[in-house]
Amino acid sequence: MNIIVIAETFLAFVIAVTIHEAAHAAMAGILGDASPIADGRLSVVPRRQMATVGTIAAIVTSFHGLGSLGWGRPVDVDVRRLRGGANLGMILVAISGPLVNLGIGLGLAFGMRAIPSFAALDAAAASCASTRTFGLAMQNCLATAQSPYLVRAEQFLVTLAVVNILLALVNCIPLHPLDGYKVIFALLPTVQALRFRDFEPYMEVILLIIFFVVPYVAQIVGASFNPAGLLIVKANDIVGGIIGSLIRAYPLL
Repeated sequence: MNIIVIAETFLAFVIAVTIHEAAHAAMAGILGDASPIADGRLSVVPRRQMATVGTIAAIVTSFHGLGSLGWGRPVDVDVRRLRGGANLGMILVAISGPLVNLGIGLGLAFGMRAIPSFAALDAAAASCASTRTFGLAMQNCLATAQSPYLVRAEQFLVTLAVVNILLALVNCIPLHPLDGYKVIFALLPTVQALRFRDFEPYMEVILLIIFFVVPYVAQIVGASFNPAGLLIVKANDIVGGIIGSLIRAYPLL
């Protein structure tokens, strides 16, 4: 368990979720509802954007060292003020957060290739990993390619890319308080939408059960079911795949 990696992972979550929620407020303002801005939600101050349960979930998953899965405090929007109609406006506000996270994550992944000697660091990491070195020994091994300070900076940028993409993936789930819920609610016919909304008070608990309770029970009975782990691994695969393909395509940069 690397406490530095855990701290970096949680810090990446705080940054990603703060930007995510601010993006919702910004889109609402663009579409004509300035109430989220008046409520202080167009802000990069984390305490205005964090949710208690979502933050606890992020802290727990940060200990995996691969990603931080959680969510922020939903932005309240008056859909009657949104240009383009309530349903379309709700969808645009809902998807703005995940799209911003996705753009940041992909941008960081592609941008890592522009850092001098990053390809050499990637090669050194593979070589160091093959010798099964960890902690200080791993850091000293990687120092053959880059300074420890630059290695740490790049490690955090990769983590930030992963967490942004992870946040975008998580918010595709159609359960409150995630953004997928608002998209599905807007797309459903009125009667079905109202019935769907009746379950809203229980959805956050359902998320916690799916991500934490069910995997624990499955482990006890010898089954394999870990949705949080699958999402974290998927986000890592996306970032790693982009970086790896760029290094193979442009090995001399």
